[in-house]
Amino acid sequence: MTGYKYLKVTLTIMALYAGLMGAFTLFFQDVAEFMFKYTIRDPLTTRYWGGMLMAMAILYLFLSTDPEKYRLLLWVGVFDLGLASTITIISISTASINIWQGFTAIILNPIFMVVLLYGLAKKPEGEVVLVAGEAKQGKPEHELPAHLSGQHPLHGK
Repeated sequence: MTGYKYLKVTLTIMALYAGLMGAFTLFFQDVAEFMFKYTIRDPLTTRYWGGMLMAMAILYLFLSTDPEKYRLLLWVGVFDLGLASTITIISISTASINIWQGFTAIILNPIFMVVLLYGLAKKPEGEVVLVAGEAKQGKPEHELPAHLSGQHPLHGK
């Protein structure tokens, strides 16, 4: 687990980031409107978005407890961050939001994604290639049975 400490810290930061954004968007929409520099047109949709952020925060917090054990679920975070970045870039290009509103999604999300992908690419510490006996030196520990090695007296008859 010591090799995954960076992943544990990153997932905790991501949980705090998503949790704060979700809490402000879900419960304190006036504060969220001021902090994120956007105008809330549909409060219900904004609350839904806040709820989704809170769910992601809970997932990130859960993953941070043991990133090595829950490695497979890191793909959910990668997909979430990639989707959020893509939607932000599309929103900026269509002038739905300005560059400052999407700044964190364009800068922070790819950084978090790279860390998660690095964690996925890293082999777990306990993963070893099975080497039986003295096979690493070219000498097998056990000989094959005679009927499998072709040395049996009835082989080929």
